[in-house]
Amino acid sequence: MTGLALNPLDYIPSSSSLSYTIRKCAWVVFLLTTPSYLPGILVLAYTLRKYNSKYPLIVAINPSIPAETIKALEEYELEIRIVQPLVPRGQITLIAERFVDTWTKAAVFGFDDYARVCLIDGDMMLKRNMDEIFEIPLKEDQIAATFACICNLDKSSWAPAEWTRDNCGFTPSHGSESITHPGPAQPTGTHSLLNSGLVVLTPSQSVLQRIYALVESGDKDDQERIKEWAFPDQDLFADLFRGKWISIPWIYNAIKTMRYWHGNFYTDHDVRNLHYICRKPWKYRPKYNTPEEYERTGNVYKVEAGEYSQVKDNDVGFNEREADAVTHGWWWEEYDCMLGQMRKSGYEWCELVDELTDRGES
Repeated sequence: MTGLALNPLDYIPSSSSLSYTIRKCAWVVFLLTTPSYLPGILVLAYTLRKYNSKYPLIVAINPSIPAETIKALEEYELEIRIVQPLVPRGQITLIAERFVDTWTKAAVFGFDDYARVCLIDGDMMLKRNMDEIFEIPLKEDQIAATFACICNLDKSSWAPAEWTRDNCGFTPSHGSESITHPGPAQPTGTHSLLNSGLVVLTPSQSVLQRIYALVESGDKDDQERIKEWAFPDQDLFADLFRGKWISIPWIYNAIKTMRYWHGNFYTDHDVRNLHYICRKPWKYRPKYNTPEEYERTGNVYKVEAGEYSQVKDNDVGFNEREADAVTHGWWWEEYDCMLGQMRKSGYEWCELVDELTDRGES
């Protein structure tokens, strides 16, 4: 199958190299409208530091974010940038009200004081360093991302009919080849769909102006085109970079449902960046292990790995909370360590951050 794909692991400098390419790069995360993602963004920042990323995390916010939330980010030594909301002129279709703000993520193309940026969602958490994604070759009119997983094994009513396991861009992949030889992005069909949780791009004012011209267009054809998009930034990027976006391996945007929807390749060990789609981990904490279980497993939280590799369409058959307990437990272990360090260092906003979590049953 022809198409565009590459493996960022091929661009890690060899032992004989002195360092990565010397250029100005950054991670960019958006916090829009409400402070509810504050715990997630702080854990993202914590894990970027834990795994020694060379590059800063910039938090892009709109003016409606409360001042205390901004101060909490600044005290954690994160750079803040104000961005103005972007909303289409015509009618829009959304599967969830929270997505109305995500058009604004297109503003990342205006961060042209950086040579390369990686747009990264606030419900993500690193498991390993992944600075190599800044090294991949990209033209100004190209982006790199992973496929959108469209298996829809939970049969969400909003999903299009073509969203099935057979049509998912990840389904043809197997084992380690899913990393070494990721499936190529296509110009049409379901393998042209990307997940915008992580997007590697070259900032460009010309691209930004093209986006603004389209989103703010009064043209009837443009408005009808936009009306069909249920995932604003995701569908915008897939449309704008059709036939030009480059597929990278799942390990850089491992959505948590992959763990039980894609046994054809998923392994915990290979994950570099975990994406907590749907239910957020800070809104559900697994139970603590007993001291005996902790001694036996080494896990702070009571999690069971489960066996989901044989899941097929119409046969999900498991409780969502139980299925997500493992990955949510990973998040809470990082959060607990981060909060402990914050309290030890005198971080002023610990209670504000903790109030935005739901510690659930312990």
